Amino acid sequence: MDLQLFAERTEEPTPRRLTKAREEGRVARSHDLVAGIGLVAATLAVRGLGASAVAQVAGGMTGAFENLSPAELTPESTGALLLDWSLVLLRTVLPITLALIAIGVVVGALQTQFIFTLRALVPRFQTLNPITGLTRIFSLRTLTEVLKGLIKAVAIGYIAYRKVLDLVPQFPNLMAQNVPAGVAAVADMLLDVMLAVGIAFLAVGILDYAYQYWEFRRSLRMTKQEVKQEYREQEGAPELKSRQRQRMRELAMRRRALKEVPNADVVVTNPTHFAVALKYNAAEDAAPRVVAKGADLLAQEIKKIARAHDVPMVENRALARGLYYDVEVGRLIPPEYYQAVAEVLAFVYNLRRQSRQAGQER
Repeated sequence: MDLQLFAERTEEPTPRRLTKAREEGRVARSHDLVAGIGLVAATLAVRGLGASAVAQVAGGMTGAFENLSPAELTPESTGALLLDWSLVLLRTVLPITLALIAIGVVVGALQTQFIFTLRALVPRFQTLNPITGLTRIFSLRTLTEVLKGLIKAVAIGYIAYRKVLDLVPQFPNLMAQNVPAGVAAVADMLLDVMLAVGIAFLAVGILDYAYQYWEFRRSLRMTKQEVKQEYREQEGAPELKSRQRQRMRELAMRRRALKEVPNADVVVTNPTHFAVALKYNAAEDAAPRVVAKGADLLAQEIKKIARAHDVPMVENRALARGLYYDVEVGRLIPPEYYQAVAEVLAFVYNLRRQSRQAGQER
């Protein structure tokens, strides 16, 4: 049983957890905020055109019908007038509609930090579980959303009702106005109501986004064990890090050792599996020192460097294997190898002496 299921989630989500949630399309967002900004923007856009523009569209419509005699009101003429009026209305409304769509997209993108992912569209079959569905229906989050909806509806409805009551005294004046002026006055009243409702929606949206952000962070909270586990995954387990450091030290030591091969006195080989380079400085060391060693591919590399720098190579299977396993690079050979190494060095020194003598005779 996973005990983390019962652990208290008291830790704030880590940046890695937040990034993962964002990649999955899980971010704090408020639809009320988008609706509020859109409604306020629509009202201000229509006000920018002026209520007279709406009145001109309506006036043109009514005027066109008023100038037609009953005999001229045929289905064809009526259809043509409606088409012309629709085109005028479309030219008036289309820019506003496109602007509102753009505003909605921008506001939504700002909430999601311009994230685009298809993961949210992938069907999750676990949501088809009836028990899970009932749990969601009767969850605290669902109850909270219902209460929010009721409070929002009551608040916005009350604001709209109060605004309409403030405009009621102006209704009798509408009867004394002609059609274009009356339409303009009604449009102006509707814009006042829309603006009031839009501002209320915007205020509700700001509060809702603050709540959604808090709820989003709360849903991503972690247990102390989860935080520790994530840290281990990012930084690596101590055992793994120790092995990595050991490996890096070995690689660094090998690189340094290979640089010492050209200065070695002799390379003892297996001949294929092991190679051990020895250096004896009688003035400083009490015994020969292992300056490089390697097995398989590294042994072949040591021998390649030795050949390139005319370092003698002596095949001694037992000695090469023993030195490789018993002596670390940079250490002096132990006493049990003195005799065998002395014989190898004597052989090498003898070869060098013979080589020098042969060169002098020439």
